[in-house]
Amino acid sequence: MFDYALVFSATILFALQFLFNQKFEKVRGSDVKSALEFTLYKNIIIVIMMLFISGFKIIFTPFSIALSVVYAAACILMTYFSMKAFAVANLSVYSVFSMLGGMLLPFLLGVGFYDEKLTVFKIICCVLIVVSVLLNIKSGKQSKKAFLYYMAVFVLNGGVGVISKIHQSSSYAHTDSTGFMFISSLAGIIISAAWLLIQYKKIPIIKGKSLLYASGYGIFNGMGNWFLLISLVNLPASVQYPLVTGGVMVFSTIISAVRKEKLTKTDYISAAISFVASVLMAF
Repeated sequence: MFDYALVFSATILFALQFLFNQKFEKVRGSDVKSALEFTLYKNIIIVIMMLFISGFKIIFTPFSIALSVVYAAACILMTYFSMKAFAVANLSVYSVFSMLGGMLLPFLLGVGFYDEKLTVFKIICCVLIVVSVLLNIKSGKQSKKAFLYYMAVFVLNGGVGVISKIHQSSSYAHTDSTGFMFISSLAGIIISAAWLLIQYKKIPIIKGKSLLYASGYGIFNGMGNWFLLISLVNLPASVQYPLVTGGVMVFSTIISAVRKEKLTKTDYISAAISFVASVLMAF
């Protein structure tokens, strides 16, 4: 039950983290530079958190360092392609590809390579979540480049979950969940800082509301991913990631309703289907 409680907590944190993301974009824009700044500072916050959580004792292994660099690169490329997609693509379809990639790729990895059982309830759960996600597609502008960005986001977001599963289940000597979050965030700082220096010749210093929003996102995102890494040690990926996807959709809808945002009947139906799917996964 403890692992499920961690996943439950993570889904709430992930649903809330977007509030900080939206606020940051309103202040600093949504171009590649602001995305890199956001990535840099939220990773700094995560590194500081993990240092305190670990008691300033981080274990480094070659295997964990290698996977952490790949993990960080996937996160930064995800940010980059997200910004590219926002400029030319349908935002709702982008969200569909992002969520489906984040659920399906780790699910397939767990079933195909880690001998996780493929049960009827797991299949029903995934089908329901796919239906729920697809209901969120709304009309909007498209371009020939859009599909390439969609696929990049699909693979990269799913890749983050795949890398997490491989690290946590590996027989090679590897660090713990706190160490992996620290090393991958540190790698994210180095990569985003280098990118900013190469492309923009300097690393911007953000302060005030911008720093507050990036910090808030870092706390919620960092803790959420840390919870998932801990639970992934015992919980199958084919259970965890469908639960996360369904849970985020449910809590995001609840948060939008509390904030009195305009929601349609389709939004509520989508959330209800996600809730049913998440309940089924418990069987």
